[in-house]
Amino acid sequence: MKQPIPFFCLLVLLTLLFAGYADVSAQLTFPKQEKYEGAPIKTTVTVTLLMEDNSAALFAQQWGQTFRDLGISIRTRRSVLDDKPAIEQDLRGTLREVRLTGTLNRNGEIQFPGHRFARSDLGRLKEWLNELKTFGAQGSPESKPLWGLSNAQFKTVFAALSQESPANIQELSLKAGIDKLDLPDSLTIRFDIDAQKRLAESAPDLTIKADLEKLSKGTALAIALKQYGLAFYPLRTPTGSLELRVTPWEATDSPWPIGWDLKLSRQKTAPRYFELIPVELNNVPLRDVLMAASKASGIPMIADEYAIEKKEVDLDQIKVTVSKKRTTWGILIRNAIGRDGLTRKLVIDERGQPFIWITVYTPRVSPVTR
Repeated sequence: MKQPIPFFCLLVLLTLLFAGYADVSAQLTFPKQEKYEGAPIKTTVTVTLLMEDNSAALFAQQWGQTFRDLGISIRTRRSVLDDKPAIEQDLRGTLREVRLTGTLNRNGEIQFPGHRFARSDLGRLKEWLNELKTFGAQGSPESKPLWGLSNAQFKTVFAALSQESPANIQELSLKAGIDKLDLPDSLTIRFDIDAQKRLAESAPDLTIKADLEKLSKGTALAIALKQYGLAFYPLRTPTGSLELRVTPWEATDSPWPIGWDLKLSRQKTAPRYFELIPVELNNVPLRDVLMAASKASGIPMIADEYAIEKKEVDLDQIKVTVSKKRTTWGILIRNAIGRDGLTRKLVIDERGQPFIWITVYTPRVSPVTR
């Protein structure tokens, strides 16, 4: 009969897990923003701003000067009943005109379909206008199915990100971790302006907490970036090349996922996760439990550090006590995290390797019916 896992065994296991890891710190550098070439047509962009009321007149003058400085033709007028924001274009031979209609509110913010800018967002605005000049009204293809990639392009990206991580990047800085993943040169990692700003504001000694050694390159990259409040997605450029664009997590509705839906049943995907095991724990730190459970079950159990910290939950302060009994890893982890508003999900990486993603529980909101 199997014996309960005593506390001293957990400590021995944790000692082995931490052995050999060195703290490597390096400042992240960014690829230069290249000027894309090869666009087949010449694009001009014009802007119409609709003022909600006369109190926005001062802001209209300021925005007018901003757009003119960027070489964009602009006019402002009062909004009427049928006016609404729009992004439209006309194409005549090799000439393309993109027409932007947006609203200007009393706080000085301008809004176009899917885009909102304050006076402090001039960098993002310029970046978006450059995308429009490159791609036209369709904009950057990030919001298209498969991120605007063809099936062949998506398969190329997925195959590259499905490779097994060549080294554990735990306790490394983001720069060192990305270098260790050894992504192919054909997939340049490019940080947008907001991503660079968020990274610059992060703690200088922040390192990757999760043990990602068993996971694929794509999932390891996604989890490492998420700890810094960042996400990535594949993007095609007008020259036909592919890149991985990094942006703040909240800035995209379609990040590369942290874990994919299961192809087989839960029991077939991770049978050891559902096996009955003898357990007896007394006030053991949750992080210790997760690390020991990962080791014993062979299934990485990884916390969403960014979302959990934003919820103001301190994983280092959560203690787990379980009276002597037989249970499964799934039930053990569920009971350990449930009272703190956390949840866990069994998913797979790009290679089909299962792992547990522990994040903040978000209740489903039913649509309002009338």
